[in-house]
Amino acid sequence: MNSLHCQRAKGQALVLVAMAFVLLVACLGLALDGANAFGQRRRVRNAADAASLAAARVLIAIKTDGRTGQVIDDTIREFLVTDHSIDPTHSTWQASYVTRDDPDTILAPVDDTLAPPSDAGGVRIDLSFTFDTLFMSVLGQNTLTVGATSTSTYGPLGTAIGEDLIPLGISDSAMNTLMNMGHVRVDLRGRIMSDYTSLAPGDQIPSQIADVITDANFANVSLSNVIGPLANGNGCQNPNVTENLSYWWCNGTPNQLQIGRYLPVVSSNWGNINSSIIHRVDQRPTAVVPVYVMVPDGSGGIAYQLNYFVAVDMSYDVSQSALTMTFRTDYVSAGAMIGQGSGVETGVWAVNLKR
Repeated sequence: MNSLHCQRAKGQALVLVAMAFVLLVACLGLALDGANAFGQRRRVRNAADAASLAAARVLIAIKTDGRTGQVIDDTIREFLVTDHSIDPTHSTWQASYVTRDDPDTILAPVDDTLAPPSDAGGVRIDLSFTFDTLFMSVLGQNTLTVGATSTSTYGPLGTAIGEDLIPLGISDSAMNTLMNMGHVRVDLRGRIMSDYTSLAPGDQIPSQIADVITDANFANVSLSNVIGPLANGNGCQNPNVTENLSYWWCNGTPNQLQIGRYLPVVSSNWGNINSSIIHRVDQRPTAVVPVYVMVPDGSGGIAYQLNYFVAVDMSYDVSQSALTMTFRTDYVSAGAMIGQGSGVETGVWAVNLKR
């Protein structure tokens, strides 16, 4: 009798151990596959974000050159498959156009054969990815699917930061010359205008200087968040961030420059920063330039207020100390943010993720 009882107890224990083992495997599988699913979801989201940002950049270009959505689809595929290793045989994705003002509503699907709608201001990507489980297949769950939706839109800069910015602001009136002629020559030391000092107010402007703007229409401006006098310094060779004109010419600024803020004018001997300007033009000729309007400062004087930005390509004439700025369209500035700003769209854009 006691022997039979012991055999039954041993048999029950084996069943309990087996059930506990199955439960342990299930919990382990849930933990490992859950962690894998979390990692896969993060990878898919990163891939969707990168692809939508790239697609929005491409959208800007094809809206002006007449290409179709095929370019957008090719770009998305490259970022998903090549750059982020999203297996196309285990994933599906759909790209759609959205407007800048209503990025949560799909405007139209991206069609390889059609140009984007005129009011398309961004691209949305809906991505799903299916992967094999590690342990949950024991319980009959062989695969899991994760998904991500990412939308990127583009618009005029409201805030700019980084290496694109230069500390030379031009006036709104100078901007009109730039837009009408496609370029301006900034007469930094007055050498061009010195040949035409005999001109009287109202005289016909000779064609030789029709594209020239003088210090009445441009100014050295401070890109610092702290108001105060600035040294010129050797910013091109300084590895540390320095709040001076030389550093800003060579490296841009780490400070955010937002539309509506005032731009203190900084007096400078152009000779002190001449080498910095030349360095910048040689190393990185594309720049984002603040455009200002002059407003009363409340004390009977004039203040310079940032109104919008413009993108230019620069060249430098050493003999005339003149900086030529050629208007550049459809330029995306890194680190910039879309903003309400003045509503002026000059072809310099920010591309931002919409969460």
